[in-house]
Amino acid sequence: MSKFKAQSPVVHIPSFTAHEIGVADLHHLLNGVKAELSIGFLDSWYYYTDLEGWGKVLWDLAFNSNLYKSDSFDCDNYAFKAMSRCAEIYGLNTLAVVIGDIPQGRHAFNMLFHGDGFMLWEPNAGFSYAGTPFEIGENGYIVDKVIM
Repeated sequence: MSKFKAQSPVVHIPSFTAHEIGVADLHHLLNGVKAELSIGFLDSWYYYTDLEGWGKVLWDLAFNSNLYKSDSFDCDNYAFKAMSRCAEIYGLNTLAVVIGDIPQGRHAFNMLFHGDGFMLWEPNAGFSYAGTPFEIGENGYIVDKVIM
């Protein structure tokens, strides 16, 4: 029998300022994106950070492309994993899952709220646009449905 005790890994949370926004105000801002909020809002209050804060968090929300398995772990799973990890580890629930279109076809990715608007995030590190947030419509990413 082993004589060691398993320990949880130490997770260092970067310092950033979190802000809150009510669902009515966020809904008003989301209307400007012209996306369908598929199932309504899932929370009453939403927590976000500014672009500087997102810069300290997003590095941890791009996942190795070797996780990909056709249908069983593909783009929607990457997007949901990023959204869940963001809320669990960083307490930010404004990284939405988006279903939309890219030049290659239908795709799932993320959209973040930073206080002044929204930007897109590709959570699969195997995509050329992963690793840097970008504007809606940039790189051919079109927002259709949002889960937030």
